[in-house]
Amino acid sequence: MSTSRQYSGFTLVELLVSISIIIVLGAVAAGTGKKIYASSSLAVSANNIRQLAIGGSNYLAEHNYIYWPWCEYDFTTLETVWWWGRETAASKASQEGTRDFDPSTGPLGAYIPKGTHPDPSLSLCGSALKPKYRSGYIGTGYNTLLGGGWYWSGDPVKLQNYWQLSDPSQVVVFFTSAQVNTFQRPASAKKPMLEEFYGIDAREMTVHFRHNGKAMVSFASGNVGFLDIDESTRDKRMPDANVGRFAPVNSTKYLQ
Repeated sequence: MSTSRQYSGFTLVELLVSISIIIVLGAVAAGTGKKIYASSSLAVSANNIRQLAIGGSNYLAEHNYIYWPWCEYDFTTLETVWWWGRETAASKASQEGTRDFDPSTGPLGAYIPKGTHPDPSLSLCGSALKPKYRSGYIGTGYNTLLGGGWYWSGDPVKLQNYWQLSDPSQVVVFFTSAQVNTFQRPASAKKPMLEEFYGIDAREMTVHFRHNGKAMVSFASGNVGFLDIDESTRDKRMPDANVGRFAPVNSTKYLQ
């Protein structure tokens, strides 16, 4: 007596089709996930700029509308007070990526709302990142022409008075920022890396146009908006990183 057996299973063709569908769905999900991450990251970046703009306005109102220094050196404690926070001498001497700073004791510490967070959007360009601090990326720069230069001499005249600005609606205070590093390990000329940066003058290419090819900025008037890159300033060492300036080198457009 013969017994017939029926097997319910996938044929090779059905299995290949199923695997293909899974791969397609996975790719779609991954693509959607990347878009969601990009949107949420840029939202954090945008929120930080807005919160800094609010904090800066509050600071000015209590300091006779004189801008805060970009950097001061405390000779008593041997600490450096950057515009984004206070850093000890030991921290500055340690390896980049392991350094610490205290934002609460910087010039804006008492004025920035607590809604600011480390900015994850630097990674959106897909470039290798070189960290400076282990507490996360700030991702924002400050106009050094307002803050007395890279290292303030202590002369109050060097600090910009808000009321002396010719058009506050055209002067950038904060902006999304980064720089291309080819001179500090593990970066090199053959392996350029992107790292956060914190300021701009008339020469530096340190604006990061990471908001879909635009830089998010806050103006001295309190408004927040976006500016395009001046293509003549795009850092060609990492062209896809979208690092450059608002205006040609040596121009102070949007800075004074």
